[in-house]
Amino acid sequence: MKLNAGKKLKIFCDFDGTTSKNDVWLNSLGKFIIDKPAHNDLIEKFVAGEISTRECIKMELDLIENFDLELFNEYISQEQLDPYFTEFYNFCNKRNYGIFIVSEGFDKYIQKMLNDNNLDIPYYCNILNIETDGKLSCSFPHSDENCTHCGVSKRNVLINNTNDLDGEVSVYIGDGVTDYCAVNYADIVFAKDKLASYCWKRNITYFEFKTFFDVMNKIEKLETKNRIKHRQEAKLKRRDVLMGG
Repeated sequence: MKLNAGKKLKIFCDFDGTTSKNDVWLNSLGKFIIDKPAHNDLIEKFVAGEISTRECIKMELDLIENFDLELFNEYISQEQLDPYFTEFYNFCNKRNYGIFIVSEGFDKYIQKMLNDNNLDIPYYCNILNIETDGKLSCSFPHSDENCTHCGVSKRNVLINNTNDLDGEVSVYIGDGVTDYCAVNYADIVFAKDKLASYCWKRNITYFEFKTFFDVMNKIEKLETKNRIKHRQEAKLKRRDVLMGG
């Protein structure tokens, strides 16, 4: 296989519904939400852009009742990663491609699922705090001081971990609303569901995928055809951010 000389990929993967097979947040923390209509209304407002990601997360935690840590961990243990993600992880390591998890989810289930699958991957996410009275709160260590919308600035994570001058090319893989911002700054985009629709409407070039098997196949084809390169519009956007624009 002919690999691209000097082209090292930096790959950024959303977690819930992308790296994981299903939405782990919903299948773990979501089970402690009794008022389902209120939660559904909250999600509708978030998708419509009426409330920010941070607001949505905090309001979701406020809806959780009778949280039980042991039961929470049991729910997480029932969840699975994408069936081809471990193979994809090995695929990246073999090529010395950097791989990162970027998620608006929480550390407790992301770390547990990565550990359970023996995956050593840097991850950027929000922090779930369990108070002494059983109440839940959160913190946003990877937010942007100039952006009050996102809990995790996926854009910043991508830009700060990709060196254009060294020939590094960024790849973003995601499925939903919280991925909208980051794909504008990525050279290569793999999208499904709401994210695919977003990219299509905004003329952002993307490859549709169902599982990480599709992602591996496409990257191999891009390698063979020597088509791994910077997307000019994304490169300019990254430069503007770095220059404070």
